[in-house]
Parts: sequence; C-alpha cells; structure tokens
Amino acid sequence: MARLVFPATLATQLLKQRGRLRAYQWLWLLLCVAGTLVAAAPRILLRPLLFDTAAVVQADPARSYTRLITTPPDAPEYPQVRGEFDAVAKIALSLLQVDEQNGQALYPRLGNPTTSPTFTIVFEPRLDGQVIARATAQEPVLARQLADDGAVAFARSLRAAGGREIFRLLQGWGRYAVSQGAGPRDPFQAAVRQIWVLDAFPLNAPVDLRDQPLTVDMLSAEDQNDLARAMEVREQELLKIDLPALKARRNGATGAGRAQLDTQVRRYEDGLAAIRSALTILYDRYGANFDADTRSAVFRSQLAAPAQQRDRQIPLLLGLTTLVGLLFGGLGVAVDRSAGVMPKLRELYTYRELVRNLVLRDLRVRYKGSVLGYLWTQLAPLLLMLVFLFVFSTLQKQSIALFPVFLIVGLLPWNFCAEAVTGGSRSVIDNANLIKKVYFPREILPLVSVFSALVNFLLSLPMMFVVMAVAQWLYPPLRALGGLNFSWTFAYLPVLIVIQTIFLAGVVFFTSALSVAFRDFVHLIGILIQFWFFLTPVVYALDNQVSGTQAQLWRWLNPMASLIEFYHGILYGGVAYTPEIPVTGLPALDSVLRVLVTSIGVLAVGYWFFQRRSRTFGESI
Repeated sequence: MARLVFPATLATQLLKQRGRLRAYQWLWLLLCVAGTLVAAAPRILLRPLLFDTAAVVQADPARSYTRLITTPPDAPEYPQVRGEFDAVAKIALSLLQVDEQNGQALYPRLGNPTTSPTFTIVFEPRLDGQVIARATAQEPVLARQLADDGAVAFARSLRAAGGREIFRLLQGWGRYAVSQGAGPRDPFQAAVRQIWVLDAFPLNAPVDLRDQPLTVDMLSAEDQNDLARAMEVREQELLKIDLPALKARRNGATGAGRAQLDTQVRRYEDGLAAIRSALTILYDRYGANFDADTRSAVFRSQLAAPAQQRDRQIPLLLGLTTLVGLLFGGLGVAVDRSAGVMPKLRELYTYRELVRNLVLRDLRVRYKGSVLGYLWTQLAPLLLMLVFLFVFSTLQKQSIALFPVFLIVGLLPWNFCAEAVTGGSRSVIDNANLIKKVYFPREILPLVSVFSALVNFLLSLPMMFVVMAVAQWLYPPLRALGGLNFSWTFAYLPVLIVIQTIFLAGVVFFTSALSVAFRDFVHLIGILIQFWFFLTPVVYALDNQVSGTQAQLWRWLNPMASLIEFYHGILYGGVAYTPEIPVTGLPALDSVLRVLVTSIGVLAVGYWFFQRRSRTFGESI
C-alpha cells in the first residue's frame, strides 16, 4: 500500500495488472457481492406494492393566480412564481392531512415524497393551466381516493390564494372607513372588521388604505368564491392546527405564562367565530358554496382513473446490486495487485497482539483510579443524555416524540466519532518514545485509538437499550398499545458500525499525520470537533432546519450526518412529534452505498497521506 502513487498514475498502474486471481482475491470478490446483497436485498425484497393514479385540476387563464401554473420555466420570474405555486401545494397537502371523516383523520400518514414515499401526493403544473394531482398509496382504492381529494384540496387552495388578495383589498377600504369614523355598512363588513381587530387572518403583504369603497356585494361571483375559499382555509388552519398547538402550549404552562396563553386562545376562538360568521354570509346571501366539479375559475376537470400497480423492479435492482459488488471487489483486487494491500494487512495481522495490548492499555489508563471503573461506560452516556435532555426540555423546548431515545441514539455514535478523532490525532505524538525504541507498523497507533473508541462505544450500547426500553414504556401512546417499539431493523446496527469505523480510520490516519507536521493542529482539533457536532443532526432533525436540497448537500458533504440519521432510522425511527409513534425502517440503499464509498475514499486518502508523512515521523518527533 505504501508503494501506491496517488492519484496521478493510479489508473495506469491498475490497467497493467495481469494474471490469474489468487484464492483470497476470489474470496474478496465473493464477499463484496455477498456483502452488497446482504445490505441491499432486505430493502429490495421488502419494497411495498405501490399504486399510482392522478386527477386533473383546470384553472381559468383569465384569473390572476393562474400564472402560478402557466409561467414557463425559462421566464425570468419563474423562480418566484414556482415558490408561490409550491406554497399553494403545501397548503393543499396540509388540508388533506387535517381532513376528517366521522372524527377520524382520513390521511394521518400522508406526507411528501421525501418523508413518506409510500403514501404521498404531488401537484404538477402544466402550461395549459392544468394541474395533475398524482397520488401514490399501497392500496389502489386509497390511491384513487387520495388523487380525487387532492385535486379538490388544490382547487380550494389555489382559489384561496386569490381570495387572500381580495380580503386584503377589503381590509384596505375597511380600515380607511374606520379612520374616517364610519361604522360597518353591513354584517359582512362588521365580521371583516372583527377579523382584523383580532388579527385572525394574517396576510403576507401589507394592507394599503384605499379611499374608494369596496364591499363584498361589489365583487363578482368568482371573486366571492375565491374569498370564501380563503376563509375556509383559514378556518381549517385555526381549528385544526393553530388552536390545538396553542392549547397544548397553554396546558404545559403555569403562572403568568398560562394566563397570557389563555388570552391568546380566547382571541383565536373569537377570530374563528368571526370567520365563521363571514362564511355564513357568503354561503347564504351570495351562494359562494364550493363544488369542485362545477365548471368555474378552478375546478376538478377529471377524476382519477383506477390506480395502476408500480413495477417493483426487484430483478433489476438485485442485478445492479450484484454488479456494484463485483465492481467494488474488482477495484479492490486491482488496488491489491498494484499496491500490495494484502502483504500490508498480513504485516498488521502479525502485530495483532500489540494492537490488542495497546487497546487494553488505553482502556485501563482511562478508568484507572476511578471508583466505578468500567461502569463509566454505562454512566457517561446516560449522564450526557440527561444534560442535553435538561437543556432541550427547559431552555429550548423540543416537541420530538421520545426525545430521550432520539438523543441517546445520536449521542453514542457521535461520542465514538469524537473520541476516536480526538485521541487518534494525538496517537503518534503521544507514543513518540515507543516509535523511537522499536519498529512496528506506524499505522497501528491511529488504529488503536479508533478500536479503543469502538470498544467503548460497544460497551455503552446496553445502557442505550435500557434507556430506550424505559422511555418507550413511559411514553403514553406506546404504553397504551402494551408493548415496546423494538424492531428487527436493530440487526442492521453492525453494518453501520463497520461503515463508521472505516470512515473514522481514514479521518484519524489523516489527522494523526497532520498533527505531527503541524503541532498547532492538536490544539485546534477540539474546536473543530465542537463545530462538527453542531453541523451533525445529533440533537435536532436536519429536515427541520434546512430545505430538502440543502439537507441533501449537507449529507453529501458530512458523512457523519448521514450515519447519525441511519442510526436514528433503525433504532429510533423517522422523526415524529408528540403524540406520534416513531416508525423504524432501513436506510435507503443508495444512501448507504454512497456513505460506504465515501468512507472507503476517506480511508484511501487518509492512509495515503499517512504513508507520505510517516517517513519523516522519526525526525519530526
């Protein structure tokens, strides 16, 4: 491995290799194929049956808000218009999520394609003014129902976008009338004035006073319908989102804070009553009821067809997985022939007793003289979790369900990372006397730091499972079901540990060599670890902090972010909020392979740098 020229002549050296494969190289190829299949096959074979269908919404080109659909992608204003369209689609999705029938939510697990790929709906604009409501579900009847209801929700949301602008204009005249000392002209204007006073209908754009009269009876029938849709959307937001959230905050507050929240709850309730009063007038006097299938400014022009089953592509995916394993194994064989990886590994293997003794020495030194000794492997993560739990439960409240489990599942792998990198960065410097006295492969020193941190991590796992069991037992929604949320996905834990160990070995090879060349780096590493901690979703959900595109870039640039999310996924589940129950699942195959390839790349670069610098260790230390 030390003879590898990197990266200028790597390809040339690999292409020069000839001859039969040795037994261990065939074994390596077999293990690579088997490993990729073991990692990927469960997820591929367990892919659910999905059904797709779509309904169609048609918008009148004459309405101002139709530009959200018909603006072409090459138009200068398209980014802003697309953002407004996405906001309308997001409101439509929220309307579906709070839709109820007989007091039960119709679509409790509905989400976007990223958070809920097996039960989702997307809205696709067409330049002819149509919007395709494309639904995906695991049952054909449910997919068809979701597409039809989604088309209705989008039509309502789009009309509400126009209705909010009309409401802003009505408020402009109403506020001007108030400034002139005039009273409301009719019951609807009185209701609008009450909504304004109670701030029950917030608007994105400021309200401009207008001295020209504008009342509801002066609006066209389509404008009245748009206004009614805006009122309906705001009514649903208040009734099913804002008020329940505010009441939950009030119930958890005490003293002056509770009294203040009580006042806000009453204000919301009065605002809801004013909106309902305005809606009653619109329905009874102006006939602004909503019928999504009646031809109008925005209507459902086509019902969903029977849902079609999506091809699961299991043979293709298994074939691609096998091919990836063969390519990865072939690359390993080529590198072995070029760089002599196997002889180096054999040399390291002959020093396995030295590695074991150095790891045991690190563990003994760490706990030497302490009363509790190795019990600190259990107590340290528990106490650290309690510190973070106190901070995020009192100073910065979190609504993540089972937050103690979310915390400890992220903290333990992060501690493994921080401990390995911090100790590994000093491994060569701290063992300077040993290097000068006796020959042994210098790679052992960084690896010992990684293995020592790994052993500490493994010894901490029992405490993690105890915390998970206790927290789940005390969580009312799970306790009502009479069981713990322990899943077979826990068996995926060794795969993640191996990938993280490969990644950390590469990082430590690099930082240990860098510390010898630049001693100031030893003092900087602690600050960098803290910065890295806050860039990694250990105590927060990444998707709640940044947009989908930014989150994806974040994961590509920070493999630890992906690894922590993988741990959360298999041990805790997808991020859920009280009183929801997190559901565990396997990480996406492409994400795991991406992190594995990145980890091996980091290992290759880190080892190459270590080898280049290790020749001068004797002089530098």
